[in-house]
Amino acid sequence: MSDTPARHETISTTLTQDNIVLEQSGSYYGYLGQDGEGFHHHVDEATNTVYVTPDRAERFLPDNAGLYWFRVHGELDHTEKLERDEDRNRWIAYVESVRGWTKRPIHLDVTEVFAKMHEGDRR
Repeated sequence: MSDTPARHETISTTLTQDNIVLEQSGSYYGYLGQDGEGFHHHVDEATNTVYVTPDRAERFLPDNAGLYWFRVHGELDHTEKLERDEDRNRWIAYVESVRGWTKRPIHLDVTEVFAKMHEGDRR
């Protein structure tokens, strides 16, 4: 009879760089920007939830997909469940007042662009 050594495994509940905080298709992913403390604010449009992390999202194209997806790895500083769509503007204003923004994505209103493109068109 042979002795079998006992195995002890430790399961960690702490977040590591390999942890996926958010993974969402491009249709449901939004990026609000980087705040004054260096944290990035990501939005899951499907659940209307803001995820605040130290890292930017990774953009990738899954096999047989026609749309890019976004994945955020690592630690999670904060999550904020927004009740309504207009709460996003309140979150942006709150971060501006508490941490400030260092980088914000450029918002492009395509309605205005298309209107200028078609000025003078006859229909």
